[in-house]
Order: sequence, then structure tokens, then C-alpha cells
Amino acid sequence: MSTRVSIRKRLFIGITAAACISLIGLPAQQTQEGARPVFADAAGAGSFTSGQRVTLQQRAAFFPNALGKNSHLRNLKASYYGAKGESLRLHSVKGEMAFIKSDSRGDLWLPTWYVSKEAAKVNDISPLSLQLRSSGSIYLAPGSAVKWPVSQTGTSLIAVAQWKDWYGVMVAPSKWKEDYRIYRPAMMWVQGKDTTAKKAMPGALLGGNSEVATDVVRNLTEFLFKKGTPSSYVKKLLGEPQARETSRNQESSSNKPMILGETWRYEQRDAHYTVTFSPSGKLSSSEWIIPSAGSFERSYNPGDDYEFTYRLDVLPLRKTITAEPDWRNQGNLNFTFLLEANEDVLLVKGDDGGFSGMHDNSSLYAIDRGTGKKLWQEDAGFGWYTAITDRERKHVTMYSAYNPEVKDYVARVRHIRLSDGNVLWEVKPKNEFGLTMTAAADAIVLDEALNMNETKSVLRVLDQDTGKLRWKKTLSGEHRLLNAGTGDPYVLIEQNGQLTAYDTVTGKAAWNVKVGKRVVDDPSRDPYFTGGYRYDPTAPADMTTRWMLLGKEWVLLNTVTGQREDTYPALEMERFEVLNERYLLVQRALGGEYFSGAAAYESVLYDRLEDEELWTIKGKASRGVIEGARVYLALNGIPAAVDLESGSILWKMETTSKAGDDLSHLVGSSYGILDSYLLISLGTDLAVLNKEDGRSLGRLHNVITGNVDLREVYAKNGALNVTDQEVLVGTVNGAFIRYDARALKERLDELL
Repeated sequence: MSTRVSIRKRLFIGITAAACISLIGLPAQQTQEGARPVFADAAGAGSFTSGQRVTLQQRAAFFPNALGKNSHLRNLKASYYGAKGESLRLHSVKGEMAFIKSDSRGDLWLPTWYVSKEAAKVNDISPLSLQLRSSGSIYLAPGSAVKWPVSQTGTSLIAVAQWKDWYGVMVAPSKWKEDYRIYRPAMMWVQGKDTTAKKAMPGALLGGNSEVATDVVRNLTEFLFKKGTPSSYVKKLLGEPQARETSRNQESSSNKPMILGETWRYEQRDAHYTVTFSPSGKLSSSEWIIPSAGSFERSYNPGDDYEFTYRLDVLPLRKTITAEPDWRNQGNLNFTFLLEANEDVLLVKGDDGGFSGMHDNSSLYAIDRGTGKKLWQEDAGFGWYTAITDRERKHVTMYSAYNPEVKDYVARVRHIRLSDGNVLWEVKPKNEFGLTMTAAADAIVLDEALNMNETKSVLRVLDQDTGKLRWKKTLSGEHRLLNAGTGDPYVLIEQNGQLTAYDTVTGKAAWNVKVGKRVVDDPSRDPYFTGGYRYDPTAPADMTTRWMLLGKEWVLLNTVTGQREDTYPALEMERFEVLNERYLLVQRALGGEYFSGAAAYESVLYDRLEDEELWTIKGKASRGVIEGARVYLALNGIPAAVDLESGSILWKMETTSKAGDDLSHLVGSSYGILDSYLLISLGTDLAVLNKEDGRSLGRLHNVITGNVDLREVYAKNGALNVTDQEVLVGTVNGAFIRYDARALKERLDELL
């Protein structure tokens, strides 16, 4: 292209230039020129040089290749937008395109008109439906020499901006997702004289009466919405949302107070759209939830707009069900789990969800079961803690290694009254690290390592009511404390191939059994393990007889007598859940050296009374619960019901995922059975299913759930608990919620 533009041509451009926006993305060959000045053909673009620092005057699309007349407007592959006011350095200039390099974005091209003074005069307009002459053209910028026939886009376009007699129209990419990339609309321009009709688009584009296609609205939100967009503008464009909810925590640092804004949900038949605002009503994030026709995929974001995501859902879209809770308690940390409960008090764990060096805060607090009022709270900072209630569940003993008040490691064992948070006694062990706390009968058991490699420790048994030392014992070499809590009658220590039960008062051995050397690692030591027993904080089961890994087998051991009541082989490639005193739900890995990451899995229902495998099904079955003649479970993460005797799958939740896809990470709770309904945390929703046929009825309003690494056991036990009187729900935005069970059931009955 010549570096000069004729006077006649400049005059023509000056007379005919006007503004129009079209959202689209176009490819072309990547070429570069030297540092000599280049005059752009677009109206008023001026000249630019390589290395020049410029400022974007309008939001604009960046392209992976320079655009030319051979580019196709439906295939520009634009993922990145530049923000108005953003400073850029031009690496080189070719004609009307500037080449820029970025460490984060890579190599991209930009029409130079968007850094010109004229671009600053563009006016945003309400979306305007335009009809174009079939003989008209689509321009790269007002007055540009780079143009394409209208046949590439069609004659119906939507304008969102204006410059003189030029309009900005939206032209979407024909393929908006490719592999892991999201492609976005790009700015193009049409001249006013090429329009044959103009009509203002209706408001409330996602309202109940809107006839505008969801995909058109999606493209509008891509280009028009950005961080900081006011909620009033979103409402004007999209209409009143179907639901308003408390947002997730918008503060990224767990060392700072939570920031909770509001999330709006627009629920269409073919897609859902959520828009989240800060407390001041400024847009902070959004997500399109679109049914997927293929395998499960992670969420995607276009370009570097990480807060604007797409979730391709392989499960049915879940419509919001409005249901008023009895109360909603708002905590100060993201994740809430029920730990224990008595008639009057709920004991809750608060956690920021971080791990390793990213874990900053955790808490233990009590909520009045009737009113939802917080009674007291103890903070543990970034240290882990253990909390164990007494047999009457009137007190809790808490071991914590870190004291956030003094900002230092201080090991403390405190006995706290649940009703008011009063500390009745406190013991401070010498070492802050390597201490394990458990309980047996009416005693607190502390196992304190004496060296860093934990080859020698001292065991101290304290009176639970007073905190006074009853007895202590030095332990050398490898050992395991096998106590599960105050339901155990003795202190249980496995060491040197022998399991010994010690009296909690005298320290004398009550019984011992030879167990031999273990042949596999105890899976319960794996923080991701969700098998074994499901502990119900609202109605703890009697655990005096339970399965333990002893030597080369799993042993159903009576902890009162030391008698073996049954055994099951301990195999590296198996894990199991204890469904009740009779049945084990076994997960068996097929192929590979280790259970985790096996090529495939099958699941087996084992009947210990008959000593036989009743049935086998393909896939990894988990979160099993027996009711009558059915087993409700998650099969590779998909809710399903199985006949207890035959193993026939009675129903399985509709999904587009492939047979081998494992979606277990989507399950964030155990099942809750509420009369004719199943409740379970699926992804971010507390889903409601028809128990009879597995049909999805929707999601409960203003309940944001989810899974979190290294808290799987807490989620299994305390993210969802259902009793005859209530439904108790933990969330991922700091809320803990109680529903009246009868009222919620009656509300759900209205949906059938």
C-alpha cells in the first residue's frame, strides 16, 4: 500500500465518513512493515509509526491476523478486547492495521482507527436493528479502504454505536467456541446511506416475553458488558431477572473481610445467564450456562476477561425454585459445614477453602438452632484445628495450633460450652506441631510428637470435664490412634502388629489383639477419600462396632470386647462406603497400578451377612444411601437409583456426558431425602430431584453450593443434613441455612 493518500481520496473520506459497529472476528495473513510513517485510509485516522505509544479511544477487538479484503467476517477468531483508555505500543504498522506484542495476550492486530482522535467521538446508542442494502459494504472502520460485501454478514445487523453517519453493527462469529477458545464479536462499520430500515430493539431482551434469540443476546452481552457496567444498564437491556441472590465472595484475599454483592439469574429455556454486581451495583462477573452436547468441559473465559465465563453443562438446566428458609445465618468465611448438633445448638465449621500457603482462616462457631443467631465463635487463623464433642453434645473440646489474636503459633486445647462459648478449661501443649487430638469415652487423648519425624511421642489422657491429666504413656516407633470419638470405650493404639485397648481412667490394657503388618495404606488418611462411614451430626450412629483397617484386612471390630465380627480383604485397588451394618458399596479400580487414576472402575454391592457380591455395575458409585428397596447413589457423579437386590438401574439423571466421564467432583454433599424428593449439591446448585424417576425439578433459590479441595469429608458429613423437622445446608458464600422440612416439602409438592 502506498504511504501516501491522494487529496481526492482524503476529501472523499472526509465527506462520506460515518460510524457503525459490527461485532465479528476476521483472519488475514500476518505481515509487518518498518518504522516509516503510514497514513491510515480510515476517516481521520491520521498517521502512526512503529514503536509509537497510543491510547485506545474505544473498546475494540484484537485479531490474531491482519485483516484484509480476503478475510471472512464470520471467522475472525477474536478472543481479546482492548479497553477504552488502554495504553498500547505499536510494534509495526501495515496500512490500516497495527501489530502489537503482549506477554500475556501474544501477537495481535488492531485497526489503527481506534487509537485516532476521531474514534473518541463515537457515541454509544441503544441497540438498533438495521436492514442493509444487499449492494452495500461492511467496513473495517468509517471510511476504510478495507471493506467486504454485505453478503458476508447478511442484511440484518444490530448497531450499538454511531459516528457521524456511520453505524456500528454486531456480526457474530459463525463458530464461537473452538477447543479451549471463546471467540467474540468484533467491531465493524456500515454507512448510513446503505441502511434501508432502522428499528429500536425491544427492552427486556431476556424477559419472559422476549422474542430475540438467546444467541443474539449473548453476543450483545459480550460486547456491551464489562467490569464496572452499572446494574441499571443491565436491567434496561435484559429486563428484571428471574431471581436475585447473594453473590459469592468477591474479595480474592482471605485475609480481608468478605464482599458480598448480588447475583441476577436470567433463566431461558436454552441457556441461563448470571450477572454478579458489587455492593455498589457495578458488574463484577458473569457466566453463561449453556447445555453441552458432548463431554464435560471446564469453564472457559474469552481472552483475558477471566471474570466473564462460559459453563457448558452436561446436566439439565435447573430452574430456580423460590422457597423461604426459616433463617439464614451469614458467616465471615466462604465455606460452612455442620460439625455437630444438639437440640438447641448447631456447631459449624467456617473455612476460607484455601490450602498449602493459600489457607489463611478457619473458624468454629455455634448457631442457635431455633433462631439462626450466632452464639459465639473461635478463630483458628491459618492453622488447622480439631473439634470433638462430648457424649451428651453439650460441650466441645477444640485443639488449635495457631492463635490469630497474637499472630503466632500457640497450641491450645480448650473445653467450650456449646450454649454460650465459655471456656471451662484450657491446656497448652509444649509443641505446636505434630499433635493429634481424639477422644474416648469421657477422656481427651493427646498424642504429642517429641521429634520432627514423629518416631517418638508422648500420649496424654485428660479428664474431659476438668482437663486434668489422668495418665500418660511414651510411644516409640510407628503407631496409630484408631479412636473415632467419645463413643469408643477405650483408647485404641495400633503398634508393632498389635491393637491394644487402654482404660481411659487407669491406663491399663483392657484387651489386645494381634493384627499383623498392614499391606496397604489406610485410605482414610487420604484427604480426598470420601468412603468409609458417613457421620450424621444430627443423629450420630453407634460406632462401637465398626470397620477398621487392621493388618492385611478390614475388620468389623467390637471395640468393647475386641472381638472380630467380620472381615473383608484389604486391596490396593478397592475403596468402599459403609451403607449400613450389612452392606458395603465397593469401588473397584480396573487397570493401572493405583486406585486413583485407573483406566476404569466398577462398583459392587457386598452383603457381609451372606458373604457375597450381590451385583456389579460399571462406573464409580459413591454417596450411597439405602431407602427401602433402593440405593440412591452418584454414578460417576450422576445421580441414580439402583434396585437393592438386583442392581438394576431404575433411573439415572439425564446427561449428555459420555459413559467414561467422571463428574464426581460436581457432587458437593451427601443425599438428603425429603419425603418424595432427593436433595443434593450438584455443581453450584442445591438440586431437587423427584425421588421416583430422577427428574430434575430445579435448584433452591439463593443457595450457592460447591465442592472444595481437601474438605471432602466435611462436605460429605456436613454440607447437607435432613431431619424430620428441618433441612440444614452449608454454602460456599458463608451462609448456613435452615428450612422447615414440612414447609419445603409443601412448596416442592406444588411443582409436581
